[in-house]
Amino acid sequence: MSLLLSVSISISGIILGKVLFKKWFNHLTFYCFIMGGLISLYELKFISYPDVTPLTWFIIIASFLSLLLGCLTVTTARNLFSGKEVLVKDSDISLAIFADKGKTLKYAVFIFGVICLYAGIENWIILLKIFGSIPAVFVHASTVYHLNTHREIKGLTPLISIFGYVAVFFSAIYTAYKGRFSFLTFFPFVGVVIREMAATGRAGMLLALMEFLITFILFRHLLHGNLKFKFSKSNAIIALTILLTFFITSASLVRITRGATENYAGLGKELREYRNNFFISPSLYLYLSSDVGVLTKYLSSDGENTKFGQNTFLPFYFFLAKAGVMKRPNEFQRGYFVPVWTNTGTYIRELHADFGILGIFLGPYLLGLFITWLWYRFYKRKNLIVFAFLVYFYLVVGFSFLVMVTRIPYWSISLVMIIIAIPVIETIAKKTYRKSLSK
Repeated sequence: MSLLLSVSISISGIILGKVLFKKWFNHLTFYCFIMGGLISLYELKFISYPDVTPLTWFIIIASFLSLLLGCLTVTTARNLFSGKEVLVKDSDISLAIFADKGKTLKYAVFIFGVICLYAGIENWIILLKIFGSIPAVFVHASTVYHLNTHREIKGLTPLISIFGYVAVFFSAIYTAYKGRFSFLTFFPFVGVVIREMAATGRAGMLLALMEFLITFILFRHLLHGNLKFKFSKSNAIIALTILLTFFITSASLVRITRGATENYAGLGKELREYRNNFFISPSLYLYLSSDVGVLTKYLSSDGENTKFGQNTFLPFYFFLAKAGVMKRPNEFQRGYFVPVWTNTGTYIRELHADFGILGIFLGPYLLGLFITWLWYRFYKRKNLIVFAFLVYFYLVVGFSFLVMVTRIPYWSISLVMIIIAIPVIETIAKKTYRKSLSK
């Protein structure tokens, strides 16, 4: 019954999002797809998860309604006072960043991608000095993971590898503008994946993939219907298939080399036959579904000793710790047995831990309010800095099933880098265009 109800509410929310924003891909449908998918997978009970308590259901529904109310606040106010269309219908889409037909943007993607690639290579050089060979690194992947989580591998990579996410953002814009996938589309991902494989991590891969898809789709909304910006569907299908295969293979390789057992307690017979499968495994189902169980266990616990906003604004706390103001907080959260030990419990858990019951209502409301305002603002003004904020708050929605993504330093630092880079690229592009006119 709960499975049917969650599917029904999710589909209703997706349709409502289409009605409100005139496009199938928008933040309301995205949220319903992400959270609805999470809850539906959990309720399938392929692992014997604990039942969702009434309190958890109340918190989940309340957070959804708060986000919906935030969206409706802006759309209602806009309909009352302006009544204009959501999307730009101009026949001429002219942005300063394309003044030289994307030449400067292309070089920027390549430069940022090279910096990230260097970060990945540097990380591998450090590992090779420790373990002696690439096969030895994979054999000792669990040790590498331990060293990384305890910050025992030193180097510049934690900082400069963030340029990879800057490259991904501009690569998606460039791809949408050019109307086809090319080498430049995939190049930024190489450095990100190499770096993440060296760190035996997967969250960074997911962040990069989700960032690219969100940026690409939202920017195509701007160009949609304009005859100058056609896109090859066959090229897109082939390229996206290659991209997804590349990421799934890389993430699966990280999972296998870590050596984690797939023989979970309470594993249902439906998943037992996939325990040794390279792509589909019990751990994949666990990562995509267990967070509701962690949220339930968290709400039933005696709470967690977190400072005000510690999860939501974790990078700021890291900065204070580096300045010697306070002790560095633990970046890894408390785990719960569901019946597997895991520690991510959706962004709702972190909002509640940071701000109490007020966070459950106010957090999603402000998220819906701010994203909706950014949505209208960008498609009216075509400002790329507004667009960067729009994309990055879509990432909050995209990671809502897992964690509050703002706690990951990559999120905030790469956003700042993009905001700095946009006017620089625009200025160079305009100067290049004026020079071409003077020749």
